[in-house]
Parts: sequence; structure tokens; C-alpha cells
Amino acid sequence: MVLTSVYIAFHIAISSFQADTTLDLKMEEICDNAMDDDNDGLIDINDPDCTCELVSLESIIPNPSFENQNCCPKMHSQMSCVEDWIQPSFGTSDYVHHCGYKYDAAVDNALNRFPDGDGAVGFLAGRDPDGTMHLEYVGSCLNRPLLAGSKYILKLHVGFLTEAFSPPLRLAIYGSSSCDNLPFSEFNADCPLSYFDWMLISRKEVSSDGASNVWLEFTLEIEPVIDIHAIIIGADCTHGSSEEGIGYLLDNLRLNDERNFDFELIDPGSPCSEDFTYAIADNILFSYQWYKEGIALIGETEPELSQMYGEGSYQVRIINNNTRTCRIADEFEFNIPIINSEIEKTLCEGSSFMYQGEIIDKEGTYEFLFTSAEGCDSIVMLDVVSPIIQVDTIYAKKLPGNKFHIYDDDFTKEGTYEIATTTVDGCENITILILEDIVVHIPNVFSPNADGVNDIFEVFILEDGLIMQEVFIYDRWGNLISEQEKWDGTINQVPAEAGIYVCLIKLTDENGQTLILSNSITLLR
Repeated sequence: MVLTSVYIAFHIAISSFQADTTLDLKMEEICDNAMDDDNDGLIDINDPDCTCELVSLESIIPNPSFENQNCCPKMHSQMSCVEDWIQPSFGTSDYVHHCGYKYDAAVDNALNRFPDGDGAVGFLAGRDPDGTMHLEYVGSCLNRPLLAGSKYILKLHVGFLTEAFSPPLRLAIYGSSSCDNLPFSEFNADCPLSYFDWMLISRKEVSSDGASNVWLEFTLEIEPVIDIHAIIIGADCTHGSSEEGIGYLLDNLRLNDERNFDFELIDPGSPCSEDFTYAIADNILFSYQWYKEGIALIGETEPELSQMYGEGSYQVRIINNNTRTCRIADEFEFNIPIINSEIEKTLCEGSSFMYQGEIIDKEGTYEFLFTSAEGCDSIVMLDVVSPIIQVDTIYAKKLPGNKFHIYDDDFTKEGTYEIATTTVDGCENITILILEDIVVHIPNVFSPNADGVNDIFEVFILEDGLIMQEVFIYDRWGNLISEQEKWDGTINQVPAEAGIYVCLIKLTDENGQTLILSNSITLLR
């Protein structure tokens, strides 16, 4: 009995020790092995055990590519159309967008293919060919302040027109401690440094090196001495009135903490390309790990992915090998776009046409699948419609004996005509022409003998829309004897001789067309 009790107590003690040991040896999550190590249903960086500093890649500048808009610009000086940006002085900076206004000098060339999206801004700086000096800027309130003593980088694209129109420029960034200081002037087109609320925080000489109609990327370093809440971009104040230069464009402004640019993607090209991959700049001080949907991609420990693993959210983790600090980027969303477009084509009655090798002879909607030049799927919806033959009716009038011209045909007689015409789609259409002669009554005889009957020669217009402009009466030798709408049969207040005279009448129709009629008049005594 004693031995049995000792055995039982020993067994209980061992079991308790084992249970405690099991609790103490509970697994922790390993953050880069694509496994749920602690059995909590969360894998790798989806598990809160895997804590890294999350780096935001969003630009500190709002609307950095000028895509968000309040309206489509129709002319210069419409910065009010772009959200989160203003014209910060009296200088008329511009908003350009593919929906509307673009610089005339840049139409139909590479400069209108903006680096990012469909919008950009433009400003003038320097003296134009007629000697007028321009100094324009664009301004914005930042998403968050630039902190004093911290280091930032601004990467942006500058658009240059011709070498003469966009010579080298000292591009400048000005900063202010308050967004309330925007605009810096509503009455002058001068420099921000003329106002004590603004200071220069960075500048750089930018040039196209003689190239025309190009976009070039530049990097500016910023280390403010005070907290900066608002910025202005344009020419350096030392860009004096004696310097030539006039127009520049800006697009794709990425302002962020200097260290966050460790995560900036190297342009991978089209997501439809077979060799598309994500990649960031290499740094020998860093170790890398790529993730998809928060789960490690085993073996993907280089700055560039070896391949894409399908559509979804990708992230990259950077560990500093010296400090062992861990940072991880915002998600990169990888989606292969499908380009959808619609085409409408008219099918005339009894006809057909060929589209992409297929004969189309009926109304309906047809779907075609293509591969775009970039390798993406492109779906074209072809809507085929048959127009209804319409009968248009035209009412027209002409002077007796004259011709009426329409659709390459001339008509000389009154009547109703059916004319076959062709629509802009190439289909048959019918036009009914109802043609009438204009009625203008010109008396051919009158007797100014003061008997109260037919004593005055007068022209009567019996058509609406006709206006009598002038009436001329000539004798048989061609002498002008009257310019009045009515003739009492006298010449210089002396009774004219009986005989034949000529009347010439000038009329204007409702379309402004001038009509001239003539007739002989017999004067009886």
C-alpha cells in the first residue's frame, strides 16, 4: 500500500511537470516560412506576432499626378479645376488634361503622353519672345507636415517643350509653416520669398539637354529647418527678368521620407507582359523577403521577384542587417487589366461587312477577344445596328425661271421630287423636295392720270420672308429716273411721257440671299 501511494504521487508529479513543460514550449510564429507555427490560424505577417514598421508609400503631396479634378479645363489659367492644388499668386498657372485643354505647342507629340495618368500642371517662368516677363507657381497644402530636421525626397517629372521655349531652369520648392498662407499673393505675380511666411526649402537646375518635347525625372532633397505644412513649386527667385524661358510642365510628384524610397518600385513595365515582376532598388545593407496576401513566398529573398504568383496583394519586408530593424511596405496590388471597348457599326439593308475575318450580315452584339500590344486581353463589343430608312421633307422656293440646287441636282420647275441620298453611314435615305416659285407681283402697266385708278406703280410681295431692298426705274435709254418703292409717273416732278420703262427690283430672302427681278412697265396717259 505504501509503495502504491508513492508511485501514484510520483506519476502525478511527472504528469504535472510534463504539462507545465508543454505550455512553456508553445511555438512562436516564424514570420517568413509560410506556415502557421503557433496554430492560431494566422500565417507570417498576418499574425500580430510578426511586427514590422509599416511604411506608407503614399505621397505626402495630395493628388500628386493631378488626376482628381473638379472640372475639365477648357483654357489656360484653370487651376481651380484640379483638386488640392491652387494658383498661389496672380500668375496664371495652368491645369492641362486629356479631357480638354493642352498646350498648343505640345499637341500631338510625346509631351502629351503624361508620365502618370491624364493630368499635369504647367507654369511659365522667364521672358517670352515679345519681352513679357512671367513668373507662375502651383501650390498645395500637404497631407502631413515635413518635420524640422527630418530628411525627405521629392521625385517629379518635368516636361520640356522646345529648347527655345523650355531652356534650363532653376526649379525651386518653397515652404510655409501654415496652409493659411496659400495663396501668397492675389494681386502680384512675384516670388514667394517676397513674403516673410515663405522660405526656400530646395532647388535644382533642371534641363532637357537640348531635347524637345520630353519628360525627364529629377530628384530634390529636402531637410526643412521648421515644420512645413504647405509648398509652392516653380522657378527660383533668382530667375531674373533678363532670362529667357517660358513654359514647363509638372507631373507625378512623389514626396516622402527619404528612407521610404527604399521601397519605391522600379518601373516594371506593363502588367500584361510575360516578364513583368516587382522590383525595388538593391542595398547591400538590407535583407529582403517578399509576401503575397501576407504569406511568405519561399525563396523570394532578393530585391526583385523571380516571377509573379498571380493577381493579388504583394508586400516586401526589409531588415537592416546592422540594426536588425524591420520595415514592410504598403501593399502593391497586382491586377492584370482587361481592356474593354465598344464599337458601333451601321449595317445597311441587304448588305454585309467583314470584321476580323467574320462576315457580319445581321444586327446584334458580337464579342471579339484580342491581345493588346502590351499583352493584355482586349475585349471588343461590336454593336451592329440597321438604320431605319428615313424620309426627310424639304420645302423650298425659287424665283420663276431660276434653278434650285440641292444634292448635286438642279430643279427648274415647281413640283414634288423624290431624291435618293446617302447617309454618313453609307446607307440609303430618301429626301422629298417640295419646290414652289416665289410670287412677286410686278404690275406691267399703270396710268398716272389722276383718275384715282392705277395711278401709282407699286410692287407687291406676296411671300413671307422676302424683304424689298431697292426699286430702280429706267427709261428706254437706260437713264435712272426713280429709286423709290412707288413711282407716280413723274420725272423731277414733271409728268413722264407715255411709253415703256424698265423696273429692276432687289430683294433679300430669309437666308440673306439677294434676289434681283426685272420687268417692263407700260405708262399710259
